[in-house]
Amino acid sequence: MTSEYQGDWVMSAILEDRAERFGDRIAVHTPSGGVSYAQLRDNAQRVAAQLASLGVKPGDCVATMLNATPDYLSAWLGCAWSGAIEVPVNTEYKGFFLEHVLRESGAVVLIVQAEYAERLLSIETPDLRHIIIVGETAMPLAGVAQHNFSDFAAFAPAPRSPRSEQDMLYVLYTSGTTGPSKGVIHCNRSAMWTARVWKELAQLGPDDVGYSYLPLYHVTARSALVKACILAGAASVVREHFSVNEFWPDVRRYGATFTMYMGAVILFLTKQAEVAGELDNTLRIAGGAACPPEVGREFERRFGCKLLEVYGMTEIGTASGPRAGVVVPGTMGKPFDHLEIRIHDAGDNPLPAGELGEIVVRPNDPYAIMQGYWRQPKATLEAWRNLWFHTGDLGKMTPEGDLIFVDRLKDSIRRRGENISSFEVERAVQSHPTVQECAAFAVPSEATEDDVMIAVVARPDRAIDAAALFDHCEQNMPRFAVPRYLRVVSALPKTPTGRVQKHVLRQEGVTPDTAERMTRRRH
Repeated sequence: MTSEYQGDWVMSAILEDRAERFGDRIAVHTPSGGVSYAQLRDNAQRVAAQLASLGVKPGDCVATMLNATPDYLSAWLGCAWSGAIEVPVNTEYKGFFLEHVLRESGAVVLIVQAEYAERLLSIETPDLRHIIIVGETAMPLAGVAQHNFSDFAAFAPAPRSPRSEQDMLYVLYTSGTTGPSKGVIHCNRSAMWTARVWKELAQLGPDDVGYSYLPLYHVTARSALVKACILAGAASVVREHFSVNEFWPDVRRYGATFTMYMGAVILFLTKQAEVAGELDNTLRIAGGAACPPEVGREFERRFGCKLLEVYGMTEIGTASGPRAGVVVPGTMGKPFDHLEIRIHDAGDNPLPAGELGEIVVRPNDPYAIMQGYWRQPKATLEAWRNLWFHTGDLGKMTPEGDLIFVDRLKDSIRRRGENISSFEVERAVQSHPTVQECAAFAVPSEATEDDVMIAVVARPDRAIDAAALFDHCEQNMPRFAVPRYLRVVSALPKTPTGRVQKHVLRQEGVTPDTAERMTRRRH
């Protein structure tokens, strides 16, 4: 990173500086109109005053459970301005999942969208003292005072709470794809690294426009895109959901130059029928992960937008990516300077280039990655064993130092003595013309180890023939990786950020509607 970044790490100070420098320049485009940098700061100041009126002090936890709207930005930045520790909550959470986050975080205030407020009635939240509702609702909750978020506009702007780089900014809970969520602790400095990485990777400046359709409680939307744009003095377009039909019209309407992708977004866009004028758009950079190389090449050809595949996670932010604009196909690029990446075996010994093992990370810069898991010292120690953060991901390094992601450790499948990448199985299955998307996972085998099962979703107006898809698999993957079981489903269980919840599929296992490959054709 260049010297311009030195000392520019505290979120509230950055907001204050950008408001002073850019004032009336649009910071956020929304369906209801633009919000300037000065308005962002003013809203943050008034939300901070509203929180102070409820007794919130620097270091207190304030949970936010909101849709991706300007109100979310006001709440998020208001927490930062006040010095409170924000706890972003997944809007899909209810029951145990919601109770777990609110109880474990110890949040004293919850800023919640009205449509989600009634979920509080069925859970216990002993630390919660106030709920601030965005929208209109009447929901008595014993022991908890209710307030309306729109009242913040009546408060006088609060002065910015002095904060340091090391002060906690927020606790981001993991998406829960493999079990109960853990709260990832980020201070101002570690939270800002992803924004800095993307400002540099995408070469963002004040004339750029980022396009976001991901939830703002996710690190990708808030840090890789919105915060990166704030850092650059650029504008962001904030949408609540991804829409194939609205994506390109929005890009053209706002002159979007930069976006992030997760899941099958690039696949969905390239599977749309090709039409004239697709190159007539302003998008120049899209960053993300898990895009099959052939799909990426087709996207770049059709839309003239460069894809940057990176490696990262909530705990470590964006850890590797193309350096100096050099994209090495099939890799997630080289580690960024603020951290080190190695591949370790099961005994935590470093492995040479080309050898498969667990991806481990440690910082080269103070507070470069997370500071631990909130109120979970044992989980923190386990993840940080031997002074390396263990990602739980399988990968390998090329001789040139580029990272290749292979699979999640818990998503990998071992069959007939072979390790099978669910990522590779899925890529092969999705190349079939009837398949929209799929998930590969392990199910118990009577012959010990695992058998391979896939859950598949058909493309619109197409039907999946199990026998034909099994034939396709046999033709396109090693014998040991060919699925034994196939289940056609209407949709894959996912988190709101597009990650498939494979633990749900594993729990369901081999269901009555599952097709089994014929015995005579098993390997």
